[in-house]
Amino acid sequence: MLTCCMETCEFNNLITSDQSVQCWLCDKHAHFKCAGLSDRVLGLIEMKNGLKWSCKDCRMIKSEMGTFIRQTRMEINELFREFRVVHDKCLKLESAFSSIKMLSDPAFGEVPCANKSICDGNPITKRVSLDISQNVPATLPVSSVKKKPPTALPIPEILTAVPPMKAVFVSRLIPSTTEDALKHYVVSKLSHPDSDDIHIRKIYNKQRRKISSFKILLPDPLYSQILSPDFWPEHIVVHEFINKNDVNTK
Repeated sequence: MLTCCMETCEFNNLITSDQSVQCWLCDKHAHFKCAGLSDRVLGLIEMKNGLKWSCKDCRMIKSEMGTFIRQTRMEINELFREFRVVHDKCLKLESAFSSIKMLSDPAFGEVPCANKSICDGNPITKRVSLDISQNVPATLPVSSVKKKPPTALPIPEILTAVPPMKAVFVSRLIPSTTEDALKHYVVSKLSHPDSDDIHIRKIYNKQRRKISSFKILLPDPLYSQILSPDFWPEHIVVHEFINKNDVNTK
């Protein structure tokens, strides 16, 4: 025999008929009247339209689970922010190490010496004897000195162009979607190492709507990937962002 789980049961907590509802979490039963359910709600539950009933204890557990999930989501977002800070520092250190390595490269720092014997440390041991006589003029002609062309230094490959940025319009997301959540999805999906290259701004409309829209600014090499239908879940609208001011001026 089934028992009613409601404390205010009017039937001595005994269920003798089929007029009962079952908790979808713990499988406890309760009378329709004790649970405070109307005939319309009962019809929806019996039709299995996604409407479910939960007892008082399970409602408390569900509320605690929701609080725990929200706290966990906030902690995960904080960890991602700290990770981005550490990642940016690593990129700066990597750039500094690359510059130091370039300066210490022999091909970049060494300049060929014009006189090999002097550079090798070999002393000049050849003696020149001067025979001074009366027939020799007091002034000697000075031979012209030929200058060697300067040795060209290797040009380091440090000039890198910044790829152009392109804008993408994304819409039909639920209103509670945040800029951080969308950026985390895009960065994870693209596997892009530098999240600072991707800028996301939420578009707020004057009229309240049941959907939210965003403008995504990202480098040109990633543009074709983010426009692919396989990149987004179903029903998401995405296309090139068109500035209304530019359209009106044409």
